[in-house]
Order: sequence, then structure tokens, then C-alpha cells
Amino acid sequence: MGKTVGFWILMFFMLGGFIYLTMQTNPQRSKYRHDPAELQAPPSGSSIAGEKTWKKVYAELYGLKGLEKTWEIATPKGYFNEADREQFLRDVPAKKQFGDAQVTAKEDGGDLVFSIYYKGAKP
Repeated sequence: MGKTVGFWILMFFMLGGFIYLTMQTNPQRSKYRHDPAELQAPPSGSSIAGEKTWKKVYAELYGLKGLEKTWEIATPKGYFNEADREQFLRDVPAKKQFGDAQVTAKEDGGDLVFSIYYKGAKP
């Protein structure tokens, strides 16, 4: 019995050591890729240039049976502005990721929501 207990104690110490080494050697993705001051979003709803901005942006995917999936869209600058909105509205149909999809944009409170209609779904 003494050998079995010693074996398991050794195994737990080795496992702990491996976990510790893994945590110390795996590189972490930096939280900020740019200067944090540069990423500060303008006050909700407006930017310095006077254009509309949104901090949270979502996409909704609609098929023939209705809403299929919703996800949050990454905002690399920390916000979406009107130019980003227009670019997204052009890119989704152009890239044909969802076939011949139709894309609409709407505001929901302070959020921007893109609705993507594909597989024959209509807005």
C-alpha cells in the first residue's frame, strides 16, 4: 500500500509541474494590439467626426425557417462607425459566404444588428 500511495503522490506532483510549465511557456495573446488610448471608443452614438458609432455589433442569420444563429461581430477599433457599417453591407454579398444573401442593418438600442437572409429567405 505504501508504494501505491507514493506512486500517486509522485503522479500528482508531476501533473502539477506539467500544468505549471504549460501556463508559464504558452504565449498569451496581448489584450491590446494598439495603444489603448487610440482604441478608446467615442461616446456611444457619436464620434469625433460627428458620425454614428456602435460599441456592440451583432449578426443574425435567417434561413427559410427564420432566425438560425446570432453572434457578436468583432470591433477591432473598439467600435463600428458608419464606414464600417457600409463596408460590411458590401462585403457579405460580395464574398458570397452565404450564397446570394441579402443584408440589412438596423439599430437596436445602442447596438447595430446586421440581418443576413440566405437560402431564399426574404427580409
